[in-house]
Amino acid sequence: MQKTDYIIELAGYKKEDFSVCLGCKICASVCTVNDLEMNINPQDLLVSLFLEQEVDRDHLLVRYCTNCYRCTSACPWRIKIPDVVRALRESLSVASPFEKAFKGSINIWGRVYEPYVFLMAIPFLLKEGYVKHMAKWTEYMSIHLPHKVKRLNRSNSLNNSHGLNGSNDLNGNKGRM
Repeated sequence: MQKTDYIIELAGYKKEDFSVCLGCKICASVCTVNDLEMNINPQDLLVSLFLEQEVDRDHLLVRYCTNCYRCTSACPWRIKIPDVVRALRESLSVASPFEKAFKGSINIWGRVYEPYVFLMAIPFLLKEGYVKHMAKWTEYMSIHLPHKVKRLNRSNSLNNSHGLNGSNDLNGNKGRM
C-alpha cells in the first residue's frame, strides 16, 4: 500500500471517492484559511492525493486548516477535507494547535468546549494573524455551556418551579419543603 492510499484510508475514504469532486471550488470560496489571503484551493489537495503526489508538511492546508468544516458544509458531495488534512497531519507527525486544544477540551469536559479551545489557541491565532478575522468568524461560532453547568441550571430551575428549595416563586409564594 502506498502512502497516499494510507492517508486516504485513514481519512475514511477510498481513492475513487475523490473522483466525484466537481472542481467547483466552492470549498475554496468558504475556506477560513483564504481569509488570511493565502489563496488555497482544498480541491488541489484532493487532486494531489488522487494522483499520488507527495504533500509535505509545509502545505498551507496542513499548516493552517482550522478544521472548521465550512468546506464540507459547502461541498455538494460533502467531502470532509478537514478529515483528509487530519490524516495528512497524522502521517506527517504534524500537530495542529487547534487539534491539541480540541483534545484537551475532550479530556477535561468530555466534549469540545469552545471557550477553552479559543483560549488554548490564542498564541497561534495571534502569531499567524487569525485574530483580525475573528469578528467575521463569530457568525459561525456557537458557545455552549458544559453539561455540568447545564444540569446545575436545569436542576435549580426545576427546584425553583416546584418550590423545593424554600425560595419564593415568581408570585412571591414561599416554596414547600
